[in-house]
Amino acid sequence: MIGLLAFLFMLSFIVIIHELGHFLVARHFGIHCHEFSIGMGPCIYQRQGKQTLFSIRAIPFGGYVMMAGEQDGSQDEEEDDWLKNVKEEEKLNHKPVWQQICVMAAGVIMNLLLAWIMMVSITMVQGKVVVSQQPVIYEVQKGSDAAKAGLQEGDRIVKAYASGKEMDIDSQSDLSEIIQYYHENFQLEVIRDNKKVRIDLQASYNEEMKGYTIGIVSSVQTRKIHWIEAFKYGTDQCIDLTASIYRSLGMLLQGKGLENLSGPVGIYSVTAQSTSYGLLSYLTLFAMISLNIGIFNLIPIPALDGGRILILLIEKFIHRKISPKIIEGIILGSFVLLFGLLIFATYNDVIRLLM
Repeated sequence: MIGLLAFLFMLSFIVIIHELGHFLVARHFGIHCHEFSIGMGPCIYQRQGKQTLFSIRAIPFGGYVMMAGEQDGSQDEEEDDWLKNVKEEEKLNHKPVWQQICVMAAGVIMNLLLAWIMMVSITMVQGKVVVSQQPVIYEVQKGSDAAKAGLQEGDRIVKAYASGKEMDIDSQSDLSEIIQYYHENFQLEVIRDNKKVRIDLQASYNEEMKGYTIGIVSSVQTRKIHWIEAFKYGTDQCIDLTASIYRSLGMLLQGKGLENLSGPVGIYSVTAQSTSYGLLSYLTLFAMISLNIGIFNLIPIPALDGGRILILLIEKFIHRKISPKIIEGIILGSFVLLFGLLIFATYNDVIRLLM
């Protein structure tokens, strides 16, 4: 139950923060916002503000802001009485392009800002940081894939070979990413007694870690930091995670790592596990999910903020508006694509739970 509540709170808060970004910037530019909703489904409480109707809905998952002039097919002046009374200059699609882009980007910025604040705060509370994550094997677990392949304590992993690619390994995170994407068959090159040795490997799925592992423990060095240094190291963590997310997206586009894709079931499972490890573990996951959602929304798919921004830039480039019917059709098609992706990710989650 604690895991479920933590999961619902995390995703709802992240989505509300995202929508709050849209709302605040839209109101700053004088755009009429008809409703700001916390949750989805049937309404259980509403309060009318000066202009906006604030709602709490029955399903505690997500939320939305309804702005006048959104070209997504959700608004029709012939059916929506509230829309008939909105002045043209208060509609999103009648604002300058740069203002529309700011409104669309505001949700992403809020997600990234939330992740940054949380990362800095977590680093500040911990009071120490990892200063060395060299891919040097500290321990090989008995019976693991690494032990069977012949990896030994003290081996320094320097390269990986998979799918015809040669990849340098400079840190533990590099090794971890390679294991996730090339777990079926890959080679590691290690330095042992000043000699280069190549070892063939396969990785096994670890249910507890929710990922593929080969069964090694690497050496890690930490040091204490002053609280002011938390801003630097928290920012560095966000930058490293952002780079990792973009690398993962690139791998997915190449058809690699699709089996690692997770949906709500997988996120819930990881959330429940992180809560059992303590508050800092949960908050770290919280920050990572916020960062992932923010970056995902920048993908140029019309149903997402990145896609809306792309459409605005195309219209600016061709010096004319694209037909609202065409935009609605493209957005509907992209929603179908995202829904299919969600089903596939959920299928992956269920299969992993049954393994």
